[in-house]
Amino acid sequence: MTRTTSRDALRAEVASLLRGNGYTEVVAPITVGDITLEVNGLWEGPPESLDISLIADRPDTREATLRLFWLVQRLVRALDAASSRRTVTVVLVGNRASHTGMGEFMELARVLVVDGSLPTPRMLGPLLPLQLPATAVAQLDGSAQVAAAVGRKRHSAELLRLVHAANAGASVVSDRYKAWIDESFASYRETHD
Repeated sequence: MTRTTSRDALRAEVASLLRGNGYTEVVAPITVGDITLEVNGLWEGPPESLDISLIADRPDTREATLRLFWLVQRLVRALDAASSRRTVTVVLVGNRASHTGMGEFMELARVLVVDGSLPTPRMLGPLLPLQLPATAVAQLDGSAQVAAAVGRKRHSAELLRLVHAANAGASVVSDRYKAWIDESFASYRETHD
């Protein structure tokens, strides 16, 4: 199901999502190395990211496509000339135009299209941190699940020590298991001597 949303509303939603995920807007003009560029709609990723994102209206004419292409190309080449490790993502906002011509962009940068056909966070997925649902995080904690299951067993105290040792690594588990076996034989000898 497609929702109908204006470019302005989509652009505002994209900006809000980026801001909420640690991106900061870069005010034009920008200077990259020795090159000064007039680039509006540019966002710098959070400190742990090397991404620079450009929010632009999806071009609807060949001329608009070429203007945007040359702007992105100048930005990418300026970053290359400055030996920057940053990557560029172009976020195209708006409905699909009759003119396609987007293939050129994919040679320069990652291209994400936000047109309202899907929820915006889903369309911006590659830029946003991975969010696991609480149930998925709980399922990743296998030690807690094993401890809960082991707690009902006959030798639960010894088994729980093995489970808790798993957090410290395999060698600690091996050492704890060997100690448990030694303790078992020692207690057997004591009762049968």
